[in-house]
Amino acid sequence: MAAMRPDTHVTRLPTSSIASRPIHVERATTPHMPHCVVLPVLEPVGERRPPVHIYVGSETAQVRAQRIFLFSIEKVRDPQREYRIYLLKNMAGFDRHHWRTGFTNYRYAIPTLAEGQGRAIYNDVGQIYLEDPARLFDLPMGGHGYLALSPEETSVMLLDCERMAHYWNQDTARRYSKQNLLHHVEHITGLWAPLDASWNTRDEEYADQTPRLLHFTALHQQPWQPMPDRYSYQPHPLADIWFGLEREADVQGYGPFSAATPSPWFEGALSTLQALSSAAFSPGRTARDTAEYLSLQALLWCRPAQHADNPPLPAACYRTCTPAELISELQTSPADELTPLDSVAVTHLLEHLPAEDIPWVLEQLAQRSRRLLYVGLELSTNVHQGLPLSMTHWWRQQLRRLNRHHPHLSWHLDIRRGSRRKMEVVSSTLPGARLSDVPEHTQPSVWVLTGVHRGDNAQLRLLADWLGWPWEEKPLVFRARSMRLLQGARPTLQILHPGNRNQFAPPWPDIVLGIGRRSVNVARWIRRESGQRTQLFWLGRPRVALDHFDLIATTPQYGLPARDHIIHNLLPLNRPNHDDAAREAWRQHLSALPRPWLGVMIGGATRAKPFPVEDAVRMARQACALARDRGGSLLVSTSPRTPPDVTTAFFEQIDVPAFTYDWQTHQGGDNPHQAYLALCDGFIVSDDSASMMAEAITTRQPTWIYALESVSPSFTNRLFNALHDWLCRRTRQLNHRGVHRQQNWQGRFHDFLFTRGLLVRPRDLNLLDRTLRIRGLIQPLADGPASDPEARRSIPMNDELEATVEEMRLRAGERYRQE
Repeated sequence: MAAMRPDTHVTRLPTSSIASRPIHVERATTPHMPHCVVLPVLEPVGERRPPVHIYVGSETAQVRAQRIFLFSIEKVRDPQREYRIYLLKNMAGFDRHHWRTGFTNYRYAIPTLAEGQGRAIYNDVGQIYLEDPARLFDLPMGGHGYLALSPEETSVMLLDCERMAHYWNQDTARRYSKQNLLHHVEHITGLWAPLDASWNTRDEEYADQTPRLLHFTALHQQPWQPMPDRYSYQPHPLADIWFGLEREADVQGYGPFSAATPSPWFEGALSTLQALSSAAFSPGRTARDTAEYLSLQALLWCRPAQHADNPPLPAACYRTCTPAELISELQTSPADELTPLDSVAVTHLLEHLPAEDIPWVLEQLAQRSRRLLYVGLELSTNVHQGLPLSMTHWWRQQLRRLNRHHPHLSWHLDIRRGSRRKMEVVSSTLPGARLSDVPEHTQPSVWVLTGVHRGDNAQLRLLADWLGWPWEEKPLVFRARSMRLLQGARPTLQILHPGNRNQFAPPWPDIVLGIGRRSVNVARWIRRESGQRTQLFWLGRPRVALDHFDLIATTPQYGLPARDHIIHNLLPLNRPNHDDAAREAWRQHLSALPRPWLGVMIGGATRAKPFPVEDAVRMARQACALARDRGGSLLVSTSPRTPPDVTTAFFEQIDVPAFTYDWQTHQGGDNPHQAYLALCDGFIVSDDSASMMAEAITTRQPTWIYALESVSPSFTNRLFNALHDWLCRRTRQLNHRGVHRQQNWQGRFHDFLFTRGLLVRPRDLNLLDRTLRIRGLIQPLADGPASDPEARRSIPMNDELEATVEEMRLRAGERYRQE
């Protein structure tokens, strides 16, 4: 895919300035009209071009996606142009009960909302722009009424509002179903014209297109997981692109709303809040203990005016204010002009605000607190009523996000739900996890559980080193397999050899790092002995109930579902070991070979994928053809797992300039592997090893994969695969729009079993291959002419190791309990 091509006639502002750019909010005059977010002209030059009008279908549960949609526009917009973004959300006069989404029919009212004049773009909220929407807005329409992928695919449209007002308007959008509205126009000659598919690249279509707009179409795969009451979410192969945008927005402190420019719903929420009456909120035991431990001196307490003047937390002195007084202070008194207090406590406020405004309110509170931010919430007993504010993990995300810019701050969250006796308690009181240059005793202590697999151990040690906390390796020596099976997944050390158990004794660590399923029993035993204080951060697939873990970082071949505490990386964690002197020596040694240099990484047989001699011959011939086609050379290396006959067969087929290294012959000595990673212009890799693929792909050089045939699975694995295929078959089918059908009860039941450890799936490297191909990171090594990797360049991967480490630092010390 070609790189996103900037307009050579437009000056782009640095993205670092996005959070500080001005926006305006124009509130609708009636509840039947949409509010408008205006991105004003940033660089007035010459004659002003018409504003770009964008109508985005959204709903309350989609606030997270809405924010990133707006951020994506800010990243690629023309600074010399105005953008008017109308939020089609919670508009009066529509019966939404039979809509699939909360905004289905709003789009057909756009001609009326635009007063039957000019052009308008329509977007679903689950989309991100990769190129300036002004280019879509300015496309020639040739007299047609609307441009879309097809007459019925209206998730992205460019409308001529004057022409379409007769067919689609506010009256017809209220009276008729989506199907009837589409049927009404599909036979009118010349009304519809096709839109270039790059302006609505849906899910897996990314593999074959150069996208200008990326659409996360399958509702059960939307990375931000807006509706857990309807869907059991699955990972999206392009989720890393969306999460990368969100991470960038978080780092920049992007709102888009702020104390200076709150959301259009903010004023109404304040009016409603002032009329509310509520009982006093009493913090839980853990919150009071935390405050006493911190010896708070000065506390600001926000509570309703009718409540008794008793502070929720112990402090030497305190000041109270009502929600209205606090909001007025936040909007009129910049935090940098105030002296921060030890602590700020807020009750009966945040849960009554629009979700769009909560981030900036929390940010203002964090700026006013040196040590502790306390939040008390009264939420519905129905955790899915009023999404996203009803979800505990959404509030945890908001508070956790604060620590990016306020690493010193501890926070505590108490949630009461109706008349339930127990309160949900979440605390994060380990700021040493996020601060550098602090004493070791203030940082988390870490135990790393290692085993017999070198690749697994390498990932764990790399992660521990990057976290930068004091860590201790605990090598595990297991008893016979039969004894391990008898223990199941319960917390125990009985699976270990008796002499290996003595290393586990207090003081218990703050965090345990582990990988796979073998060490799960040990990690759970450590947590139990620590009084549930120890957090479990895991890699891979634990094969037990997933809620035993505080964080899991996994990859596609393991088939885990999407959850708030699961990071779906594309590749295993790795980092090249660059040795500049060795690299330069190898560069000189290989300098006579013609470029480009194509590194060939040969693995070996696994239980799932044998590596017969026939595959070695075929792989060698295809690699030679690729090198010959490009006029280059092969730099070949085998691995410790490569059988000698495979090595011999491969080397005998080489008929192009090449350098070969046989690991078995040299027993790993003077290995050029790391130099290859630094020097080669492309890579050819056998697909038996996810780690080898990761090493090649993370160089950001073109990577070709040689696919080995999978063996027939065992009877047990065939049984599990058949059950999985039956339960998930619906979401593999395409609907009339050419996108995946939505999840039904079978898919949700599959996840119910899987997340509880009742259903397992064999590791599937083919699923990893498929995900990487969709993502545009690999291409198949084929017999015919190879495609030019420069012809289609995918969006670069984010640094997954860095992102995983950052998430672990933010979650370190965060504990959930009920009391």
